[in-house]
Amino acid sequence: MLRNTITQIFKADYTDKAKALVLLIVCVVMLTGCSQQYSAERAFYQASKYSSDIFKDPKNIPPYKFGKAIEIFQSVINKYPQTDQAVESYFKIGDLYVLEEKYPEALVQFRKILGQYPDKRDVLARAIMSVGGCYEKQGDWDNTYKYMREAFDKFPDVPGTLSIPEGILTYYMNKKDKAGQEKAYAQAIKDYQGLIAKYPASQLAYSATNMLAEVYMRGEDWADVLATINGLVKNYPQSPDAPTWLMTMAATYEVKLNDKVKAREYYQMVKDKYSSSPWAKEADKRLESLGLAK
Repeated sequence: MLRNTITQIFKADYTDKAKALVLLIVCVVMLTGCSQQYSAERAFYQASKYSSDIFKDPKNIPPYKFGKAIEIFQSVINKYPQTDQAVESYFKIGDLYVLEEKYPEALVQFRKILGQYPDKRDVLARAIMSVGGCYEKQGDWDNTYKYMREAFDKFPDVPGTLSIPEGILTYYMNKKDKAGQEKAYAQAIKDYQGLIAKYPASQLAYSATNMLAEVYMRGEDWADVLATINGLVKNYPQSPDAPTWLMTMAATYEVKLNDKVKAREYYQMVKDKYSSSPWAKEADKRLESLGLAK
């Protein structure tokens, strides 16, 4: 009995020591990770600080400073390859090459990101758009279009990509390319309607519907503008954007369709339903200017 008791005491003592050792190892790992993260953040901060004047005024920066900035960001990548700061450093280097108008080097850098982070959707989308943007800087619209479309088609839910169809439409409108504009207009409508149908009742559908309304505005298809925004008002009455939608509908009726009666209806709705909104005062002014204020 005594031997068993002693054995249990030693066993308990050993178990406690083992637990303590495991806890110590966990703490060391955590502290090492925290220390590395802090070091990565500090290194990236220093690199960003050094390069800040380059991004503000690249035309008046001597070439050696671009090279030095690239070296510093590369050191962040080399020392802390698994951190978010390494990801940002890759992009910073690419952006620095773009500012220097060293587009082949920039393309190599952005494509390097595609191979380095194949499982990070947001990083991939951003890298693809950066490739497209680099071609745009060179006046190569065919490749710009190719990569921007790739980013949208693969990652429509990643921030920054949803506006691509509308951006392509804007390009053709600015170029006064009527054929290209008509094609881009139809494609943008198809893109946004497709997302709304594919992801109903989602944040992506909500955002795509807003973009669809903007596209219809660009095309001056006022009936479709009103129908799209009216759908938003009905489906998302509690949205903080609701008073803005109603004001847009009212302004469309007043200015574009010259329908003062319908304009009054929606201005009044803003006043009644969203009296605390900044738009309520503007709605009151519009009603007064129409001679319809209550």
